[in-house]
Amino acid sequence: MHDHRFEVPIQVRWRDLDAYGHVNHAAVVSYLEIARVELWRSWFGDQGLQGAGLVVVHLDVDYRRQIALYDEVRVSVGVAETRGATFTFDYLVWRGDGIAATALTRHACVRPDSGRPTRIPADLRALLQQHLSAS
Repeated sequence: MHDHRFEVPIQVRWRDLDAYGHVNHAAVVSYLEIARVELWRSWFGDQGLQGAGLVVVHLDVDYRRQIALYDEVRVSVGVAETRGATFTFDYLVWRGDGIAATALTRHACVRPDSGRPTRIPADLRALLQQHLSAS
């Protein structure tokens, strides 16, 4: 059971399609990024999370259904897990009323000067814990 508290509608673009007329697998990954950026914006405004040094260290996508040009698509995202220096988002990519893909992205906090891992800042950890999904 996923408890995704944030959802973003996605406009499928012509350039997202492959030769078979359905959304290419890589475009789905960009949909995840759109949802993640909009989630950050909802939490931190247009300034974003300044100086946090967050990077994607793992991506996992399971494709279940094809998505076509005029399909209604939306992506829901929730916080799945927090650890010392990493946290994980989980995603549901919806096509109409059915799930077209599920995904996870793991993010690490790194020091901007060295790129070395660092613990999640306390204020961000509290926010992530507040939005932790029930799964």
